[in-house]
Amino acid sequence: MLMSGQLAQHELTEKFFDLSLLFALDMQGKDNPSLLFQGQGNILLALDEKASMSQRELAEKLQISPPTITEFVNKLVKKDLVTKTRSQKDKRVVIVSLTGAGKHAVAAVDHSDLSGWQYLSPQQQAQMATLMEIIIHGLTQKYSDPTSKQILASMRRQFFKLVLSEPDN
Repeated sequence: MLMSGQLAQHELTEKFFDLSLLFALDMQGKDNPSLLFQGQGNILLALDEKASMSQRELAEKLQISPPTITEFVNKLVKKDLVTKTRSQKDKRVVIVSLTGAGKHAVAAVDHSDLSGWQYLSPQQQAQMATLMEIIIHGLTQKYSDPTSKQILASMRRQFFKLVLSEPDN
């Protein structure tokens, strides 16, 4: 069904809102849902695929800036989920590896992953990701001012409070 016009856009917005609520409901009661939406979780999952990686490799693989990778890795070190060691070949290179606790956290993320994606094939998931990236990029540009960024950060905190709370019976 080809959609166009304001009504179609309104219906898409309603569907997106419903999907967001269903994903939030799906996240409640999961082991560690906050890792599903943070760069830290992506780092853990990347390290689970390859035993150890340099911070530069992580930045390239995850398309995250090196300073942001450093910040996330340092937070993961404090949580005892990863270790940092200097490369034997080049002391300037920092190698990041999962700890036992990090491997456990990855297993928890695997078990707590959002189940809604199972309804899409890998190709459909890739298409969805591309479309979401286009919308996110456009809206990020639109709301790039400091006030909007503060409001967004506050909304993100409120969202995680909601998701981390126990569901009402």
